[in-house]
Amino acid sequence: MVEVVLLTPLFGLLLAMVVLFGRVQGGRAEVEGAARTAARTMALARDPATAVEEATAQAATTVGEGSPTCRAMTLVPTVTEVEVTVEVSCQVDLAAAAMLPVDASMTVTGTASEVLDAYREPAG
Repeated sequence: MVEVVLLTPLFGLLLAMVVLFGRVQGGRAEVEGAARTAARTMALARDPATAVEEATAQAATTVGEGSPTCRAMTLVPTVTEVEVTVEVSCQVDLAAAAMLPVDASMTVTGTASEVLDAYREPAG
């Protein structure tokens, strides 16, 4: 019976670590996917003026902005004559792992680049 009493807190810590690593890795995967999607959307957009808005909306949907894996999202696009680079950052909520000595949140970042479609039809 003493073994159970000693192992219960260790099991709780192990469970908290699993939640912590799952949140961080889930957040990273979603952010990388959102960056790829946003870069592709901007590279194929016919209207550069609305491309950033469309890409931001798609990225917010992809990461599930407001969920524990992404409380707040930022998207920073960089457009050159040849390519589009997008950096997406999210604040991952780590409050579920409160018994571990970690911060309450962590920022994960993903970057993706796409070559601009030189033959796309312009808007209008």
